[in-house]
Parts: sequence; structure tokens; C-alpha cells
Amino acid sequence: MATPADVALIRAANAGLVRLATRDLQAFWASLNLDRPEAARDALLRFMPELTARYGEAAAVVAADFYDDLREAEPVRPGFRARMADPVPAEAVQQRTRFGAQHLFTDTPDQTLVFLASAATKYVLRPGWDTLTESAKADPAAVGWHRETRPGACNFCRMLAGRGGVYKESTVRFAAHDGCGCVAVPSWDASAPEVDVMAYVASERTSRMTPAQREAHSERVRDWMARNL
Repeated sequence: MATPADVALIRAANAGLVRLATRDLQAFWASLNLDRPEAARDALLRFMPELTARYGEAAAVVAADFYDDLREAEPVRPGFRARMADPVPAEAVQQRTRFGAQHLFTDTPDQTLVFLASAATKYVLRPGWDTLTESAKADPAAVGWHRETRPGACNFCRMLAGRGGVYKESTVRFAAHDGCGCVAVPSWDASAPEVDVMAYVASERTSRMTPAQREAHSERVRDWMARNL
């Protein structure tokens, strides 16, 4: 079982990786000639996948070590090692980068940096989140994973944490928002309760929904939070 100190360590490690990635992005941004928006966009399309892959791989290593250290302390059958997740595919990073780079062609080109810093944070941390959740799914001794929120977490994160319940369905991904700070922690406790069904619903990816579906989804989540938090 992860202690508060364990969770604090991986949270601090993740925050450190985000700071380094943001530093590198800001340095690269400073080297761009914003008077040539096409060239700046193309340079970012090359740079962003490299940046997120480099720090994403580091996040996966941190998560794998975290998983293996926790498992070693559990009274479960040895032999399983965490499975490191791959970085976010370059094509996905480039697609998001191209979308954010539209600001380069406006009177507020610096909004591109704001947009990409937010995107980079999620792309850097995603391999770590996936390492923990996918390893918990593959580990024959694990029952799933639970979400540890940071102090003062928002209602959305508190809802997803589900009062300490465990995510057991194999299809769910770790959902996160900007500045989230939550951590996925594997569970080997066979008696642990499962999260409420709305935690699964709220974790659904909305990027593939139509605007109407996305609004209906958001309304359903807001209603649940209003009644239960």
C-alpha cells in the first residue's frame, strides 16, 4: 500500500519533469522568429514530439520504479514487473501542435506557447499514468488502481477518486485536467471497493464526442457532483 510519502515522491518527480519540459519549451520558443509564422510552426512540429518523447520516457521510468517498489512490499506472488508505456505518438503531438500554432498567425502569437505548455504537460505525464494503470491491469495479483488526489483537489478530481475506490474495468484511462496533480496508485487489496459508476463515466474521453454528446456528458457529470460532493 502506498504511503503519503510514496505518493508525495512520485508527485514531486512528475512535477520536476514538467518543469524541465516547460523550461526547454520556453527556451526553444525564445529562439523562434515569430515574424515568420510558417517557419515557427514547422519548427514546433519537429520539436514538440521530441520534447514529449524525451520527458515522457522519463515519466514512464519513474512510474515503473514506483510500481515495482510498491509491489515488492506487498504479500503477493513475485515475478511481475511493471510494463513501461510508450510516449504519446508523434502524430498525435503534431496534430495538437498544429492546432495550437494557429495563434502564430494572429495578433497574439504568444498564446501558442500557453497552449503548447498545457499540452506538453499532459503528453509528458501520460506515459507515466499509462504505465501505472496498464501494469495494474496486466498484473495477475493486482485488483486495479486508485486515484490519489493532492490537497485541495477540485471537485472533479475528488469525484474521480471515488472516496478511495479502485478502478477495475480494463478499458478506463487515467483522466486529468490542466494542473491536476493526481497520481494513479496500483492496488493489490482484494477487499477494496470499486469506484462509483459515475467515476467511470466522468473518465470517458470526450475528444471523439460530438459537441452535443460532450455537453450532455458534462451536464451529467456536473449534476452528479452537485448532488454528491
